[in-house]
Amino acid sequence: MVLQILEAFIIAGLLVYIIFLHLQLSKKNIFIETTVKKLAGLEKTRSLDEMMEFLKEINKAGLYQRANHDKFMEESTTDFILENEDKQKIYMHYTRDEADARNILKVGFRFVNSFYKTALPVTRDKLDMIIKHNSQKYYGHYLVIISIANDTVRKFSGEIKKAGLKNISFENVLTEELPLRNENAEPVFILPHQFIKGYINHLTGEITRNPDFDPTYISPAFEKNILTIK
Repeated sequence: MVLQILEAFIIAGLLVYIIFLHLQLSKKNIFIETTVKKLAGLEKTRSLDEMMEFLKEINKAGLYQRANHDKFMEESTTDFILENEDKQKIYMHYTRDEADARNILKVGFRFVNSFYKTALPVTRDKLDMIIKHNSQKYYGHYLVIISIANDTVRKFSGEIKKAGLKNISFENVLTEELPLRNENAEPVFILPHQFIKGYINHLTGEITRNPDFDPTYISPAFEKNILTIK
């Protein structure tokens, strides 16, 4: 008899919990439908400030996590990332361990085949920065900042075009070592450490600078790489 009463209580509890989950799911579905309707034509009808306010509304509903929970959008962080943004191409790369970030500062940024698979271009568009950060921050707490002078980009992009090279980007020639092949036979390039500005712990806001940082760095090997590829 006692066992049957206990079973009845358990079943009743489960039914109540199921009903609760169903109600919560219904609320979220209604919210999602409303959000999708608002997003339709959002860029055409709203300014950047209005879009930021809209994201805050979503955050209050508990369905969106702002980058502001960490230190990513603090002034000291964005100032470091965007310094001389008008004169440089800036990229950010996320890594889980600080040891990896320190290693990139010392030996350079290793990438397989395409630089853009793990390095995201950065602009002053705050909304774009937040979206990219929220999509990548789970890969690690350490944000490596890469900066290359616009003059260097133009110079070697022009050299590549002049040489008639196809499927080659300027990052592929900015290396002082011949690319190696990984286990999948893909070329592995190393961008020199002079292009690494430093790294940020985006949870604490702590910034570590590279004393050898030089966005205008040009090695004699860069020109040789174009001849080698030809």
